[in-house]
Amino acid sequence: MSPSEEISNTAGSASEGAMVNTASRYFYDVLQTTEDLVNAGIAYMQLPGTAVQMVVVALIIVLAAFIAKVIALKLKKADTDETQASSTMRVVLNKASSFTAPTLAMLMLLPASKLSTAFYGDASTVETAFRLVTVWLLWTAVRAFVASPVVRSIGSWILVPAALLHIFNELGSVITLLESASFDFGDIEVSAYTLVKALVFFSIIFWFGRFLSQAGTEYIRRTNSLNVSTKELMIKLFDIGLYVLMFVFALDLIGIDLTALAVFSGALGVGLGFGLQKIASNFISGIILLSERSVTIGNLVEMDNGIYGFMRKLGARASIIETFDGREVMVPNEDFITSRVSNLTHSSSRGRVDIPVGVAYGTDLELARKVMLDAVNSYEKTLKEKGVEANCLLREFGDSSVNFLLVFWMEDVKEGKWPAQSDVMFLVWNALKEHDIEIPFPQRDLHIRSGALELKSSRLPDGSEPTTNDGAETSKTDDDNTAEKEAA
Repeated sequence: MSPSEEISNTAGSASEGAMVNTASRYFYDVLQTTEDLVNAGIAYMQLPGTAVQMVVVALIIVLAAFIAKVIALKLKKADTDETQASSTMRVVLNKASSFTAPTLAMLMLLPASKLSTAFYGDASTVETAFRLVTVWLLWTAVRAFVASPVVRSIGSWILVPAALLHIFNELGSVITLLESASFDFGDIEVSAYTLVKALVFFSIIFWFGRFLSQAGTEYIRRTNSLNVSTKELMIKLFDIGLYVLMFVFALDLIGIDLTALAVFSGALGVGLGFGLQKIASNFISGIILLSERSVTIGNLVEMDNGIYGFMRKLGARASIIETFDGREVMVPNEDFITSRVSNLTHSSSRGRVDIPVGVAYGTDLELARKVMLDAVNSYEKTLKEKGVEANCLLREFGDSSVNFLLVFWMEDVKEGKWPAQSDVMFLVWNALKEHDIEIPFPQRDLHIRSGALELKSSRLPDGSEPTTNDGAETSKTDDDNTAEKEAA
């Protein structure tokens, strides 16, 4: 074996020995820690009154759970009124019933702690159980009253463990450990503890902000002194101000200096300005629509691209139009500014319906006009006021018919122009039919000026004559033979 191979083998053996020694020390430390915990547990169990305290704590927990179960069953079986107030109260009671067990346990653990101190001079077991029940109460509150899955997860996996660590005076050491893992982002030092605080505070503050937004929106919409456009504009401005305030408040709670973000926010604003031009344009367009009040919720609008329906929502980025076939179409707010939009109910809900009608040549046109006017005036939704009365206009002499345009007005176009048009067309059809007035269809006359007409033989390929359905043979008439001779 060469000297180099001996050196490498020696080094490999040394490294393997070091790994074995490290594993052995780690295993020994684990065994020592386990032994210390077992000895501490045995010593704790030998304290006076420890076993009794554990039994008392177990009985209190079982009794509290049993009473809570009975109360929950009583609430389910109780007779309730169907009013809104009782419905809300029932929901609150069902949610509050989940607090019954931890609350009763805490109430019973308080006198148990005093009695244990009086009899044994020690109540550490009962006090530890009281702290754990407090964490139980917090966990129950998060699960019962927080509907957001994100906030509920943060509360269950971050807030509840943090409360448990705080109760046992271990939260400070965990915070110190999280702060030790940090990095610099410009002039800002970001640690793991900062990220955890940002996650918790942003989630909770914006979750709370959503409830404030809903409450403010409901209050503004209940205000009768404002019209619909003003209400929507105020709601949009209220949401913007609320969430900006919430964002600044969250940054302050996290401990981030806003002046240190000035340069970064400027660069971010420029980048977002180039990347989010359409979103900014739609947002500003929404503000313009609400300010001008050219389109409001409930209006019947028709877009240039054929979208036709009712305006149901004016959002920050897009508006929702509900068409007559039940679809909800999201239209960017910019389209209402840059394209042509027909608002059929901007200043009035009245609408005109046009029906083209053609009658045959040779018809008494005065009679046809009178019949159609009588038919449309018999329709219940036709307005008969001066200036909006029905009319029948002669428009053109067409190829196959004399064309009229029958127009009438209806009070509320939101009820639908198509149903009204259909009803009137049925009335016109029946009225014209009663007076033997024909609605013609296109016809063409073919005149052959020159050329020969070649008639092919009607024999079948096998030479036989074709037969009719009843088996009789077809034969040429004298007129047919004459036609053949003239063509030849």
